[in-house]
Amino acid sequence: MKDRPVLYPRPRAGTRTGRVWEVADEITRDRGRRASRREVVERIAAENGNPATANTQYQYWKTSHEASAGHPPPPREVSPDVESQPVTVAPDGRLVIPQEMRDAMMLDKDGRVTARVEAGELRVISRRIAIRRMQRELQDYKTPGESVVDAFIADRRALWGEE
Repeated sequence: MKDRPVLYPRPRAGTRTGRVWEVADEITRDRGRRASRREVVERIAAENGNPATANTQYQYWKTSHEASAGHPPPPREVSPDVESQPVTVAPDGRLVIPQEMRDAMMLDKDGRVTARVEAGELRVISRRIAIRRMQRELQDYKTPGESVVDAFIADRRALWGEE
């Protein structure tokens, strides 16, 4: 039995298989969450690509994507999960979220959230939780003691001939 997942090499850019990975990366970046199989396959099919190839390559991309993300645990400072409870959606679309749930979501005072529907399920995330999730996912790429901002500025100055 294998003790670690199989990692698939990224296909070369400009190839049909490489395009599937590019689309998956684009959707993931644009939506702020991992691209779904359906989204990727539909987009490749709309580009006159082969849906079967898109399906297979999506699975390879997803395996590699999940392995690199490492599935971090939820942040410790977040309240424990709140059990399901009935809420009502008003005719005008307003949804009142109980206080216990709002506290667990770590909502800012402005109450702004990002929402999406996935497989008929409404998913709502606060900015604070989204930022913390992204920070956890990118933590493995950070070098201790290094400022990515300073490195970026130095790279740009070198590119522009200022250093």
